[in-house]
Amino acid sequence: MSSKRKITFISSVTTPERAYENIPELKDFDVKFFQMHESSKRVISEAPDTEFIIADAMGRVDGELISSLKSLKLIQSEGVGYQGIDLECARRCGVTVCNNKGINDTAVAECTVFLILACLKNYENGVRAMYDGKQIEAKKAAFGVTRELCECTVGLVGFGDIAKCTARLLNAFGARVIYTNRTRKAELEKEYNVEYADLDTLIESSDFVSLHLASCEETRNTVNASFLSKMKKSAYLINTARGDLVDNEALYNALKNGEIAGAGLDVISPEPVQADNILLSPDIKDKLALTPHIAGITSLTVKKLYRQCFENIIRVINNEQPINIVL
Repeated sequence: MSSKRKITFISSVTTPERAYENIPELKDFDVKFFQMHESSKRVISEAPDTEFIIADAMGRVDGELISSLKSLKLIQSEGVGYQGIDLECARRCGVTVCNNKGINDTAVAECTVFLILACLKNYENGVRAMYDGKQIEAKKAAFGVTRELCECTVGLVGFGDIAKCTARLLNAFGARVIYTNRTRKAELEKEYNVEYADLDTLIESSDFVSLHLASCEETRNTVNASFLSKMKKSAYLINTARGDLVDNEALYNALKNGEIAGAGLDVISPEPVQADNILLSPDIKDKLALTPHIAGITSLTVKKLYRQCFENIIRVINNEQPINIVL
């Protein structure tokens, strides 16, 4: 039996090649790799003595797996999310859970602004028009209609690290930025050039409503029919946070019926997104700007991701406190 310390990856994106490229030190460990969708029973069977799990931020680490791995010391999320980890079981079993908070702030903020601009400039329909030989028609449709971002109010729902980064970028465009949050951050408002508003005021007055919330029981389906009915008909919903913050059917109906102008989405629930998802219906295609949940996975973010995961493992081995503990 190997005397090397044991690490298990459970991820939809991590391959052995990618892991070893970014963490050369893994050669000194006993490492196993599983896909995010694989059963807990298989992981238990093939990696029964694992001490460290590095899990996909969208993945599931259930109670059966945690309680069966008697040597488990740390569950480390590859990203910011950890909603798929059974925290109560981890607590009972004395297993530390950490995430990579702050790792992709700039990357996700950039994608948020990209989707805002894509909606504002009707980017995807413009591209289709070019391929269809209808450049002049698209130009005429935009003439005197397309706004600049400096004319718009952007409302940030939540004011964590990504929202703050987004506010900084929006300031460069001259946009008015308002935010709502569970607790007001008055001490930060001048620094980030933002104004506080309650949720209803933000929804009703924003040209873009951008979601920056964690996924939990309290926040799921935050964007429902009532939420969407309060938005301007000319407004857009932006989601680079989590797909389950949005009630898909409610958003589909709002787009189909012209209750809002459109949406820019990096995330759609459930994942992996299938072609029959209601938000991919052809009849609302012209009202959407989409990216395939890539906002946070730039080359720089990925390098930081693996390095921080590995550094937390080393901290635990050295009986030091890891960073970004969520439990």
